[in-house]
Amino acid sequence: MIQAPSTIKSLSLSAVLLFLAMTSESRAGLPAGLATLLAQRSVPPESLSVYIKQVGHSSPLVEHLAEVPRNPASTMKLVTTAAALELLGPDYRWTTGLFVDGKLKNGTLKGDLILKGGGDPWLVMQRFWLLLRELQQRGLQRVDGDLLIDASLYDDTAIANQTVDGRIYRPYNTRPSAVLLNFAATLFRIRRIDHQLAVDVEPPAATLQIENRLKPLSGKCGGRTRDISMDVVSQNRNQTTVRFSGTYPPACGDHKRLRRVLPHHQYVYGVFRNLWQEMGGTLTGSWRPGPVPKNARLLVNFKSVPLAEVIKNINKFSNNVMSRNLLLTLAAEHAGIPAQPARGIRVIRDWLQKAGLEDSGFVIINGAGLSRDARLTARGLGQLLEHMHFSPLAAEFKASLPIAGTDGSVRRRFRGVGEKGQLRLKTGVLRNVRAIAGYVQTAPGKTWVVVLLHNHSSAEGASKLEIQEHLIRWLYQQK
Repeated sequence: MIQAPSTIKSLSLSAVLLFLAMTSESRAGLPAGLATLLAQRSVPPESLSVYIKQVGHSSPLVEHLAEVPRNPASTMKLVTTAAALELLGPDYRWTTGLFVDGKLKNGTLKGDLILKGGGDPWLVMQRFWLLLRELQQRGLQRVDGDLLIDASLYDDTAIANQTVDGRIYRPYNTRPSAVLLNFAATLFRIRRIDHQLAVDVEPPAATLQIENRLKPLSGKCGGRTRDISMDVVSQNRNQTTVRFSGTYPPACGDHKRLRRVLPHHQYVYGVFRNLWQEMGGTLTGSWRPGPVPKNARLLVNFKSVPLAEVIKNINKFSNNVMSRNLLLTLAAEHAGIPAQPARGIRVIRDWLQKAGLEDSGFVIINGAGLSRDARLTARGLGQLLEHMHFSPLAAEFKASLPIAGTDGSVRRRFRGVGEKGQLRLKTGVLRNVRAIAGYVQTAPGKTWVVVLLHNHSSAEGASKLEIQEHLIRWLYQQK
């Protein structure tokens, strides 16, 4: 009997395995209509991964390159919020503390007021006002001392100071902080006053100075907002100066820019000083960083909104800094203080493994997906979504996702597909990255998890949303 050479045997085995893989792919491959669309738009099929599975069923309906790690952009937030919901619970609340170090008598504190940050991701202006009102209700009106800011809950030295695109003043690039206030964001509004242009800021901060060199331009609008230059011209410990220059036609109406120009501590102090004064309070000193002194006395223990509400704001509005703060909260609660991103990532990986979820190919950088190096697999993310569907906290998790045609990043999309609430989808966008993931209910008791990760220059073209639209509409027809 003639024995076949080993090389021929291995080639034959490879051919069989390839045939089996192709057969499997054909059973769960891309829908024919989508494959045609990709060809028409010159989108390489290998540039995207798709995973669609009816929850509770053993096999996916579509599984195309679902094991390939790809950049998920903001769909990474689904991983962070799911882990936080199960590990911390829906009613978890952050605490911001106000301490006094000195004698408080007749409304006057002879000493320092200390603000200890607890990492509250949703300490927006309205809630900061409530915090200061509670402080006044405790009898404090005048501080003859400094505002001491304690941000020691997080290890700032372990938080990367990199941005995804070099635009350091864009709010989506804001670094996390234990004393995160109003996302450290400032709204600049250019408006006409008589024959001049004024620059208003919201919220006002004592540490922010505006140098206005804008000149009004007569005539029609013509979309001339690009003629405005905005530059941070100086910054020291106590003050930041922003210069506006160029021309702007008042015919364009008010022009708004949301930016992050003040460092966290300077923002907190500047906003506190202005708001405290508006509320009738007095601060005679300045500010300095540092831990709560040993003999300081707690005056206000201010609780945040519950986690279930926080993850709604993260997922519906894709808030990056909130998600990054949430990652550090996981680290603080489960891996020790000061919190570090790497420890938070380890907490999430431990949760994934204990839940029996695939994490092969996962690369978590900051919990927000705001990174060129972040990676997920469509299958892994799909399995996580199915896990959360059967979780006791499924209602809270699904409520955090944008509802197609209603809110969040899909408020103007997928209209006419199903009834309100049947499509709950989180999107992700970076340069050359488009992603979508979530749940589609096609009939009572019939829910699908769907994940599409597209990493290619074609994700920037006309097909960037068309592919998602086609896939979701096709899926909804699978009743």
